[in-house]
Amino acid sequence: MKQIKKLFYGFLFLSVLLITSCNKDSESARLVIKLVDKAADYKEVNVDIQGISVHTNGDAEDTDSGWIDLEGSDVGVKNLLEFTGGTELTLVDTDFPAGKISQIRLKLGQNNSVSIEDEFPLETPSGQQSGLKLQVHEDLLAGITYVFKLDFDASKSVIHNGANKYILKPVIRVITEAKGGAIKGTVEPAEQNVLISVMSGDIIVATTYAPIEKSEYIFSGIEAGTYSLKFEPTAPSEGSDDPIYLPETLDGIVVNNGEVTLIEPVELKLVQ
Repeated sequence: MKQIKKLFYGFLFLSVLLITSCNKDSESARLVIKLVDKAADYKEVNVDIQGISVHTNGDAEDTDSGWIDLEGSDVGVKNLLEFTGGTELTLVDTDFPAGKISQIRLKLGQNNSVSIEDEFPLETPSGQQSGLKLQVHEDLLAGITYVFKLDFDASKSVIHNGANKYILKPVIRVITEAKGGAIKGTVEPAEQNVLISVMSGDIIVATTYAPIEKSEYIFSGIEAGTYSLKFEPTAPSEGSDDPIYLPETLDGIVVNNGEVTLIEPVELKLVQ
């Protein structure tokens, strides 16, 4: 009896994990923020990034609600000239709730400097210390990876204002890329635990479950291309009177970058 209880609670725990994972995937996009730079005639341009946040409801002032700080950001003093010629610095790589974002804000500190022959401090205007706001206005779709490249133009951002006095006035262009696509749909009956696989020929690209009582599934970060979807219902235990369902395969599933491919509901057929 104890063994049966252990098995039951183990299966229940696994089901909760699967459902939680599925719900998270169905509501989240992947948000990546990178820093890149153009070449400039300096030895170093060091910028003190103290924090990164995004805004989720229109054009906002600092006092407005809607700003979300991105935890786990790679912040600190960054030499912009290390990130030229294809080298990029990933500041943020995280799951983020699907929906609209309007701005990215870089919170700047005071430890900024420029190195020519000698090193000089870069003064930062007080208005930028509260946050340098960059307009993006992007609708994040669940299952899609969005890469925002902050293209920092160091040569235009450093202003020489008199003898040995330099001011930091950042000039940044935001480049947005949507990478990969998503596949989303439902499979019935909901009473079945169904293994779903994305196939490229005979190669398994990704798998997920539509667990019992949760018929919705989603695949995120799938490269653009044409695939098959394979549905494999779990066979009932030996001696059980539970119904047996046939596996099914859908061919010709097209995935495009930055798009969610919606699949018509799949209803598995009973074994006759």
